[in-house]
Amino acid sequence: MNSDNNSRPPFFPLMIDLKNKHVLIIGGGSVAARRAQTLTTCGALITAISPEFSPDFPNVHTRLTRPFTPSDITSGFTLIVAATNSRETNSLIHSLAHAHNIPVNVCDSQAECDFFFPSLIACDNVAVSVCSAGSSASLTKRLSDKLRTVWTEWVSTEL
Repeated sequence: MNSDNNSRPPFFPLMIDLKNKHVLIIGGGSVAARRAQTLTTCGALITAISPEFSPDFPNVHTRLTRPFTPSDITSGFTLIVAATNSRETNSLIHSLAHAHNIPVNVCDSQAECDFFFPSLIACDNVAVSVCSAGSSASLTKRLSDKLRTVWTEWVSTEL
């Protein structure tokens, strides 16, 4: 549907088991909090690093209240989320994650994302997601809200 010849192809939708996998989130604001909540719901063990955390930041496995340092990125992490309020820091995190072969989501740069956070719609063990590859959070929300209105019924008729 996208006629922009310079755009990249769609991302491959992949459901991954994050139970007890270590994920690093750098940033403590509302975007980082939403990412932490999603990942925690999926069973990830979150290490969050930020000089400050928003009041809505969820409880995570490890919370380090301090600035990020490049040595924080080690190959022990399955995923990394760069959600600071600094373009320069997020770009550095992207480079360091790639140097360690760790997929990274850079919250302020669609082009630097190796993965996106879809809107997850689940019923029992059946899940579907909606993602606009970071291009429109409002479109993703509208579509996922519509899907949620029918998903439980669809799943129950198939189980």
